[in-house]
Amino acid sequence: MKQALIFVIVIHIVFVCKGYGQKSDSTLIISKPAFYLIPDTSVRVELTNSLKGFLKARNDVANPNPYIDSTYLKESVEPFYWLSNAEAKKPNGKNFFTPTLLTVMPIGGQKYIMKLAYMAVSKSDSNIPELNLIASFEARKIGDKYLFYNTIDYNTRLYNVKQVGNIKYIYPNKLDDKKAKKMNDFNTSFAKKFNVEPLKITYYKCDDPEQLFKMLGFDYIENMYFSLSGGLAYPWANTLLAGNNSELYEHETVHFYTSTLFEHKTREVDEGYATYIGGSGGVNLDGLSVFAKNYINSNKTSDICELATNFKVRIEGGVPITYILSGLVCRDIEERFGVDGIKKLFTPEPQEDYFATLKRINGIGKEEFPIYIKGLLAKY
Repeated sequence: MKQALIFVIVIHIVFVCKGYGQKSDSTLIISKPAFYLIPDTSVRVELTNSLKGFLKARNDVANPNPYIDSTYLKESVEPFYWLSNAEAKKPNGKNFFTPTLLTVMPIGGQKYIMKLAYMAVSKSDSNIPELNLIASFEARKIGDKYLFYNTIDYNTRLYNVKQVGNIKYIYPNKLDDKKAKKMNDFNTSFAKKFNVEPLKITYYKCDDPEQLFKMLGFDYIENMYFSLSGGLAYPWANTLLAGNNSELYEHETVHFYTSTLFEHKTREVDEGYATYIGGSGGVNLDGLSVFAKNYINSNKTSDICELATNFKVRIEGGVPITYILSGLVCRDIEERFGVDGIKKLFTPEPQEDYFATLKRINGIGKEEFPIYIKGLLAKY
């Protein structure tokens, strides 16, 4: 399933260039040192015009962005998803953060790394500067303009590459061959479980989320410091980006399969099944269940049905409690009804919510759900 990441933020591009004196016509700011490494004025203008066109074209979701290589998009859908909320609209409906081009670095062959920051200064009395993100992307001269690419290929150009069965590992330091084989074995066995061919997976192994996000071109974004372990997955490309210093990432691998096997799945079931099979945040379901039980015992007024469906409450380890409660349900369903029961859980009837689906499968509806969950947690 192609992830639905659609750029909907409107930018009115006007260019302010203090670097080489072009007339201001936008909220895009070019910092004075941005083009220190680019002495050729014509190159500066071409890069600037391409950047303006690239940012403008984000708003036209009905048409392809002419500043992104169409062939590249087939391999890397929405490589600039991080721009989707870069301006971060404030409650008044206006864009708050302003894009600023910080620097342009030549990397050879009419290719450049461009670093963009989204910054703002609060209009309150404190006048405190705020930063949303700093990220880089690669510009390559194609024809009469520059096209834009995510920097992951450039940033991993010196990484090691090793093929282990159907898993292609790309990593900066070292690879544990035993764990890599275990990951490949898991991929094979999970495919067999659902009677499909094993997927070919690209696996970027990083030490932690900070290294992972820097690999993607971020100097700063809040997400890179939400957790000390985690990762991202691109289901449309069967690509794992692991920031857990491990060759094993069963949780996200499960999503690769469920994204194609079950068109109408709910997020509760999808995350729950991945947590049941592969844990979350480096902790298996049993360990996570202890955290969930402790939370519920300490928050006796909490609505367990709400906890099971809204994803807002994160508990010890930073894992949403929804993942854990649904994981317990998925395990119970599979143990009692086998894979056929799981398939039913992944295929709700039209207009059927999570609890109605569960009621259809094991007789547990919304009214019975709190007692049911406490029963599943009782052994922890």
